[in-house]
Amino acid sequence: MENTQFPIVIKKRNGFMIGVSILEIFVGLVTGMTTDGIKSPILWIFVFVGIITALSVLVEYNQDIYLKENKVEFYKNNDLIKEIKYSNINTLSISKGKDAKSKKKDFFTISYSEGKKSSKDDNYLINPMNYGAEDLKTIKNTILKKNPSVKVQEEVDNFIK
Repeated sequence: MENTQFPIVIKKRNGFMIGVSILEIFVGLVTGMTTDGIKSPILWIFVFVGIITALSVLVEYNQDIYLKENKVEFYKNNDLIKEIKYSNINTLSISKGKDAKSKKKDFFTISYSEGKKSSKDDNYLINPMNYGAEDLKTIKNTILKKNPSVKVQEEVDNFIK
């Protein structure tokens, strides 16, 4: 950890959706050219949908995580939305979402307090669909190296294998 260069930047992964958009365009070209050529409506439907998918991925907001020397920062479109000091983190766990859309999803959860021992713990949920297993391991290992008193639930290790 002494050789680690801070900040460590973890970016949201969009590779799957970019692959889907390329596949849509390719399928449109192949099926269009083999049926009616340039006049084929299937060609234009798939190409149009592929372009719209690619544009939506490029326009979609970024969710970056910065692991700095003494805190974790969460950004959405270059705007800081949450900052948590390593010393305030209590637990790393896997939990369900709170609202109706995310109640069935599993999230990588960072439980923290705002500094006072008597203050209630808050949770910050990280959607594992946006980050790879190596990214979540990096977050976990950095937090544990900076604050060894953090409790890590067993399901976290099983989840990010």
